[in-house]
Amino acid sequence: MNSAAPMMSCPALSLLTWIEDECQIDPEDVDALRLRPALDVFINRLESARARGARDPLASVSPRRAGGNSRRCTRRMLRQLGYTDVQLRIIHRLVAGSTGGWPGLLRLFVDGKSPDSVQRQYIRRQVRSFIDANR
Repeated sequence: MNSAAPMMSCPALSLLTWIEDECQIDPEDVDALRLRPALDVFINRLESARARGARDPLASVSPRRAGGNSRRCTRRMLRQLGYTDVQLRIIHRLVAGSTGGWPGLLRLFVDGKSPDSVQRQYIRRQVRSFIDANR
């Protein structure tokens, strides 16, 4: 079964609404994170992986499960949005997950799970770190 199929039929706007509502991220922070264009990049990468027959397209953007070429491609596309190195690491980790066990916003959304209180704290820390890196 393709675990990313439900997300593929949802526009980035639905995902953004979910992020604002379920993750309690203010619209101003969404703008500061440049989340809308970043999600467009991730969705593009997921759709490409799905078109190539990936069983789990989310793996193609995951920092821990994607192959080296896939990671580089995703990061190259994100870099075009003007992220600093620190911001790029944060946005990639926040959206696609981390090697430390954070599933990522995409995985939570696709699985239909709301972040728990610990995950919301993690999200807030990442958002603050991203904004602090912009100063």
